[in-house]
Amino acid sequence: MEFQPRALWAALSLALPGLAMADDAYRLPDVTVTAPSASSTLNTSRIDTGALGADNGQDVANWLQQAPGAAVVRNGQQTGIVQLHGLYNERVKIMVDGMEITPACPNHMDPPLHYAPLDSLTQLDVIAGITPVSLGGDSIAGTVIANTAPAVFAQGPAFVPQARVHGGYSSANDATNIGASLGTANQDTSLGYRGEQIIAHNYTTPRGTVSDTGFNTTRHDLYWARKVESGELRLDVGRHHTRDAGTPALPMDMVSDDASKAALSYRGNTALGAVEARIYSHNIDHMMDNYSLRPNSGMKMFAPATSRNIGVTLGSKTGNFKYGVEYLTNEFNAYSQALGNAASRKDMFNNSSRNRFGAYGEWQGAIAPQWKLLAGARGDMVSMNTDDIVYGYSATSSASQLVQTNFNAIDHQRTDYNMDATLLARYRAGAAHSYEFGLARKTRSPSILERYLWSSGQSSAGQADGYNYLGNIDLKPEVSHQLTAATEWKTDVWQIKPLVYYNRVTDYIQGTSTGVIIGGKPVLQYQNIDAELYGIDLAAAYRVSARLNLGGTLSYVRGRNTGNGDNLYRIAPLSARLYGDYQAGKWLNRIEWNLAQRQNDVAAYNGELPTSGYGIVNLRTRWQANKAWRFAAGIENVFDKLYYDHLGGINRVANSVIAVGGQLPGMGRSAYLSVDYTW
Repeated sequence: MEFQPRALWAALSLALPGLAMADDAYRLPDVTVTAPSASSTLNTSRIDTGALGADNGQDVANWLQQAPGAAVVRNGQQTGIVQLHGLYNERVKIMVDGMEITPACPNHMDPPLHYAPLDSLTQLDVIAGITPVSLGGDSIAGTVIANTAPAVFAQGPAFVPQARVHGGYSSANDATNIGASLGTANQDTSLGYRGEQIIAHNYTTPRGTVSDTGFNTTRHDLYWARKVESGELRLDVGRHHTRDAGTPALPMDMVSDDASKAALSYRGNTALGAVEARIYSHNIDHMMDNYSLRPNSGMKMFAPATSRNIGVTLGSKTGNFKYGVEYLTNEFNAYSQALGNAASRKDMFNNSSRNRFGAYGEWQGAIAPQWKLLAGARGDMVSMNTDDIVYGYSATSSASQLVQTNFNAIDHQRTDYNMDATLLARYRAGAAHSYEFGLARKTRSPSILERYLWSSGQSSAGQADGYNYLGNIDLKPEVSHQLTAATEWKTDVWQIKPLVYYNRVTDYIQGTSTGVIIGGKPVLQYQNIDAELYGIDLAAAYRVSARLNLGGTLSYVRGRNTGNGDNLYRIAPLSARLYGDYQAGKWLNRIEWNLAQRQNDVAAYNGELPTSGYGIVNLRTRWQANKAWRFAAGIENVFDKLYYDHLGGINRVANSVIAVGGQLPGMGRSAYLSVDYTW
């Protein structure tokens, strides 16, 4: 059964006479689109990380699909790349505990949310589209904020222990997860440990087992927090390890990925107002190859890469005015080499660097009894450079030597000066009705890969179309001009909030044909084009009774190259999510219906394939036995439907149930169970 829009609207009309996102009186049990306030916008969604759907979590990015306007691009089970309003990768700003993380993999096997903890995450906010300048910068699609639990302090001088352990199992990929949070605190100091491990194998579908889809991740985090006279000081350190993570949509797999972090932060009241400050470091050592997890009858290659981030943020709020500065540096290295042939080593990126300094000012407040305004501006300077390329000549053609020589001969340093501005106005028409209008200019400078990928290869920041890509040192920054209009109707029992948007992107960065063919695949070079995206988001909920709640979200986006009329690549289809929750004492039960329309609006420039529509049903339940014990269980894809997520990628692994070049199917029927114990 394919998803038909007419059927969706009929279902919505039955399920919601109007559905609500949330205020203090009523909160959706799954996703909250925050109510109007001086500090939030109508395009902000807060994902409930304690909701039923999180009981079977194996990847934080998957939770984002609960939010209108959000989707997830996948090249493997651990490669959840966030898409907001049709834009993804570096176009989305992602902050994990206040850190911006640059992936080490040139194909983004390790996107930022790969490093977000599942078990201890308590805040997951999605701002799709126009973003306040205090939360934006060097991005044009929106912002995702993922934060772990704050430190908990006791009442007196004696230290009080606190602990939580959990475990879970999921059948479709034979996955187990275990975790623990251990700590102690008194009235002034809190310290603790949080750890988790997930081991998953190849997942099954109605067609059989999909090769190269398992993974193994482990996390260990320590924190220390201290109340000081005017606020709170906190230190966080941690390690994250990934092993044997298959990425069947990419030419290699993530065989190892080791990350470390350290962050010192302060939050409190000072003479400058309410201040938040942070300095952090995040380092990744990444290894991928094309032979450890998949069959390979050709040349066996491996490719190490490193990414080093250091960031500083300082923000202050005084009255209605907010201002701040940010600094982020990234050092990036990657090379490839044939197994057993040291002379074949080839630099992909050699001491490449990207440094960004930004400053912003923002005002928000009431300008009339029924009007509120948020206005801000920011400037960012992005400076980039890279060293000359070193290439082993054991098997290098004269053409490759010429490309290398030409690249090394030019000046690599580039600096962009970018300006952003945001204006959002909210009009409260009555106690149950408000409007919001927004316009913005957003700017993003090219990534290291887009500028400095000197030799054509299949590194494409996760595009995963199988084509060869080439960088362009003279790329201009992308400039986005956005318009949005939203309205919200709400009462104590129902709410509905539609939002429409238009986004015109000048100098949008996309691969374009060079006319060269390598290995039977065209070579695409990153160029600046012009593009537009437009769409609608809808979120709604209805409280039928004290025990029964209904809810739903809908997302539609269309993206076009305005120069030639072609569609933009890998855009999510029209999709919807309907659910009903029934509370009976300590039991909470849910039924979900996830739907996607057929995607025919595909990109011709890189041979994107259309995908069929589908509908998937999930059942979930949770029993809070007492304050200590909680049990959850469910069945996902109840009817074991064979379906293809349009953002799920094309198979690149031989000897799988899916032919090479075929669309990767979604996971089949999966039963799960989880147990939590707190004391």
